[in-house]
Amino acid sequence: MIKRIVCMAMAMMLLLGCAVWAKAEDSSSASALSWDELEAWVESYKTRAMETSPLNDPTEDAAASEDGYAFIYEFATLYMDRPEMTEEAQVRSLVITAEDEVAPHNTAIDMRTKDVLSSYYSENSDLTGTESFAALYVSNLMPESAAWAWVQRDGQRIMTIQYAVHEQPATGGDGYTDAGLIYTIQDGLVAAIRAYGMDTRITAEEVNTNVEEVEKVSQQHYYAQVPSSEVGTDLTMFGEEDLSFSGINFLTITPEEAAAELGEAREDTWMQDDTGEYLRSMEFSSCTMTFVYDKNKKSPRLDVLTIDTDQLEGPRCTKIGDTISSVLQRFRHSEGSYDDETATETLYGTSGEAPYGLAEYGTDASAVLMYVINTGDKTVCLHFNFEMMALTEITLYTMN
Repeated sequence: MIKRIVCMAMAMMLLLGCAVWAKAEDSSSASALSWDELEAWVESYKTRAMETSPLNDPTEDAAASEDGYAFIYEFATLYMDRPEMTEEAQVRSLVITAEDEVAPHNTAIDMRTKDVLSSYYSENSDLTGTESFAALYVSNLMPESAAWAWVQRDGQRIMTIQYAVHEQPATGGDGYTDAGLIYTIQDGLVAAIRAYGMDTRITAEEVNTNVEEVEKVSQQHYYAQVPSSEVGTDLTMFGEEDLSFSGINFLTITPEEAAAELGEAREDTWMQDDTGEYLRSMEFSSCTMTFVYDKNKKSPRLDVLTIDTDQLEGPRCTKIGDTISSVLQRFRHSEGSYDDETATETLYGTSGEAPYGLAEYGTDASAVLMYVINTGDKTVCLHFNFEMMALTEITLYTMN
């Protein structure tokens, strides 16, 4: 029993600490970030700062940076336009990292990514876009104002969420504001919240350039967040459609197609097995493929695909380095039972009878997730290997 508790506790800590992606409706009932609320929030921190002493000496050289003069407090770090905290001093930017601080729209440190996004207006709940960006909204009311929001990501890993406001009335006609909020995301949780550009002024042309960049992203729809769920039984099982990913179709790809998609193989090795068939191992920079040929070195079929670098995404956009919770939550789970003696969990189906999903947990923070399906005359297995609860290898192979 203790073994099960240790294994499941490690998995659940990551499960709860990872951003969960449930396919939700657009958050059209929430509002976009406005200049007034951003300014009021920032000024509230200046008021607090005026009432206490900073933990550092803002007049020291170490406090000066391109962001301004740093005033460090337990509740926030304020970057000012001068090394004195006076009524006339202007907050240029501020950063909060304390868990008990509340940012606009009741957002906070350690908040899940999906909860931050649902707190603001959005026209893109699926986060369709590119592997690097997804636009949330664009409001172009120039020449008076403009506002936009987007996420920056590395595939499925969201790194920042940014909300920007460009207002002319707030500047008294002296250009436009170039301010906003940036949420820094680590492992699916908010690690820092930064208000920026509070004293920055830009031209109408610069505003239009910013808007155009976000609009370009909003017109891209070839990449999206993969649906994810804590519940698990509301997701689909690993299926034949998951065998097509990153330009690869596991069931049909040929060696020539692989080379065209992935580049020339760094190593290309042939061998003959004891049945007379030939095996061809092609090592690319992003993965290794093993093809089986008949006795005449014809009719190749992909037998094993191994990914052990982060250069290539696997089924459902899984990637080396992903946490076990983020991978687990992209496939059906929580349907079966846990075997305490073997530290294995049936995720769905019946073990040994495809289709099924199975998890094996080690006491050393290692784990294996395995999904098996029948595709016509083939049984295909998707195998994920984890060390320290991080994905280290993705393997697809035929079992017959």
